[in-house]
Amino acid sequence: MGKLYGIGVGSGDSDLLTIRAVRTLEKLDVLYTPQAKKGGESTAMGIVSDYLREDLIVKERHFPMNYNDDEKIEAWDMISREIEIDVKEGLHVGFITLGDPMVYSTYVYLLERLINKIEIETIPGISSFINISSSNNFPLVMDRESLAVVSCTDKFDRLSYYVDDFDCLVLMKVYKNFKDVVDLIVKKELSKNAIMVSNSSMENEIVYEDISEALKLEKVPYFSTILINKKWKRK
Repeated sequence: MGKLYGIGVGSGDSDLLTIRAVRTLEKLDVLYTPQAKKGGESTAMGIVSDYLREDLIVKERHFPMNYNDDEKIEAWDMISREIEIDVKEGLHVGFITLGDPMVYSTYVYLLERLINKIEIETIPGISSFINISSSNNFPLVMDRESLAVVSCTDKFDRLSYYVDDFDCLVLMKVYKNFKDVVDLIVKKELSKNAIMVSNSSMENEIVYEDISEALKLEKVPYFSTILINKKWKRK
């Protein structure tokens, strides 16, 4: 029997790969890489490319990023079956995912289909919000405070509740309704307690220390995240 490795590749900079991730990549027979668009480039693949063997078999597979549940389930089922066959043939198989495999990752849908069928090892990676916090010297949470990690694709009235109820927040998936999100933060007078970063640690990273500036934008990149800490105010 082979083994499936779910590998978190971090937020974007290949230097943020863990030693364990690199060593695992170097011993793989097959690597599955996710594509958000058919024929599109894989961001995760760009991060790990320098650490792959020349004889590695790379299988690029499309994972639909839409609200068509039937289409997504069909893709997850098909790819998980293919991975299962590879592993049962004795191959070491990797699946790479941005950030950490257990945080908003397509990998989890494969995991739940394969967990009782093959041997699986999941390797953690640095999430974008952890990298944003550290690289911008922006503390996330301290002492008795609680941290909320919130998807901004959730109902908007819930977001207002979270902002009121928590001292520290990570707002992810802000690309769709970012103006409403930023406007909420401004109205609650938290502009100086927040930071927004797009494409964290990538070559095209953009940092908005004055988050109100984002209201002037027409759109923001898909990988955009906002941190709020009510007890840490920018001077």
